[in-house]
Amino acid sequence: MRTLVDTSAWVEYLRMTGSATNLRVRDMIETGAPMAITDVVIMELFSGAATSDTRGKIRGLLNRFTMIPIRPLFDYELAAELYVRCRRAGFTPANSNDLLVAAVAIGKKVPLLAADSDFERIAAVSSLRLHAV
Repeated sequence: MRTLVDTSAWVEYLRMTGSATNLRVRDMIETGAPMAITDVVIMELFSGAATSDTRGKIRGLLNRFTMIPIRPLFDYELAAELYVRCRRAGFTPANSNDLLVAAVAIGKKVPLLAADSDFERIAAVSSLRLHAV
């Protein structure tokens, strides 16, 4: 089964932080584990790339993985529903892009690998499955 990898996990990997998430992404790449990306993650990673060399490295890396595109109406509507569920549970997500990434993972029924605790809270109010580190 493919794992959707969030921006936060890619950042851990690219910065070589040595965190459990960094090591998990590295292991998945080295073993050829099935990994996926989505539009929002690509945009966020390129937004944080300060140089053309870094953008080239990111492009080369991400081209190796399956693309799960956002389904415009379905995923945006689900992201909005997730926001409402989180608010009802007393939590305001810090980043609406996280809601969209979660919606893609839920809609495609794939686990999400992330290094962002907001996803744990989103998972608590939805069917989002988190990939164990």
